[in-house]
Amino acid sequence: MSLFRFLKSSSNRVTINPSGVSFSVKPGQSILEAGLAAGYAMPHSCTVGTCGTCKCKLQQGRIRELSNFAYILNGQELKDGVILTCQAALKSDVTLSVPDFEIKKLTPPEDFDGQIVAIEDLTHDTKRVRIKLDRPIHFDAGQYVQIHHEAIYGARSYSFAMAPKDAGCREIDLFIRHVPGGEFTGMLFDGKLDQGTVKVHGPAGNFWLREGLGPIVCVAGGSGLAPIVSLLEQAAKSSQGRPCVMFFGARTREDLYCLDRINEIEKSWDSPFKFIPVLSNEPEDSDWTGMRGFVNSAIESAASQYLSGETQVYVCGPPPMIDAVSETVGALGVTANNIHADKFLDASHGLSRHN
Repeated sequence: MSLFRFLKSSSNRVTINPSGVSFSVKPGQSILEAGLAAGYAMPHSCTVGTCGTCKCKLQQGRIRELSNFAYILNGQELKDGVILTCQAALKSDVTLSVPDFEIKKLTPPEDFDGQIVAIEDLTHDTKRVRIKLDRPIHFDAGQYVQIHHEAIYGARSYSFAMAPKDAGCREIDLFIRHVPGGEFTGMLFDGKLDQGTVKVHGPAGNFWLREGLGPIVCVAGGSGLAPIVSLLEQAAKSSQGRPCVMFFGARTREDLYCLDRINEIEKSWDSPFKFIPVLSNEPEDSDWTGMRGFVNSAIESAASQYLSGETQVYVCGPPPMIDAVSETVGALGVTANNIHADKFLDASHGLSRHN
């Protein structure tokens, strides 16, 4: 009987309000890890306690901090019982308040063995990397995987640059941008990872196309093009009946890539589709006739007629771009729950997500 009581108490449960979703958490496991393993779309981004995307309120029960919340939460949040699910283990059954929790079952992440089988230059600082896995992986368009190499501490996360297949994908494509000072990208761009073996964990991420009737606005910056192309290529396979405007923010014309695939998406889309590249540092004396400046300003001038409370905005790229775009579209009528972002964090943000 005592053994039974010991086994019974070896794991605790989380209940998420107001959705009512419940799942168990093993000893030492974070709430986020347990939720993702159960296939739930837990809000998250960096997974290392830095971005704050997984913030929620502890309504009942006791947790153990895996790292100090005070590094990311302010005094009032700590006083109000706000926690980070990626850095919280359970000391009892708990109830959390996650108002924007979406009930969607995702493919639980798994571990794969992979080999880099192809590397292609897309621009001077971005490569397409193809990895062959030991078995097919299933994912939702817009998600990412974590890549680990034995010579580098920690994992790096990169979005799928392709649409999923019903039977899964044995080979996956990633767009990887060189990050100055980045260990993984440094080795990749120095040719040290050609035909190299890696560990792959995934899928992960809660970036996918939501159902709706309103217009779709997609915004990509740099290698943030990967999840946007994945999402739109998948969506183009079925009837949408929704107009779509896609912005691609780059520095110069030489930084634009994947244009042929975007053209194919436009041809396949069953409603009006506009592609608008925006260049921030194109030389003034060039013959570029497209839009210039920052992409949030371009949205305001070129897509304001598409923005309303029914519009869904999907934005991927560096945090300053995401913050600026979110502020712009919010001021133009897009509701906060219709703005979906995937921040590409790297060494410059103190993280190892994309470096």
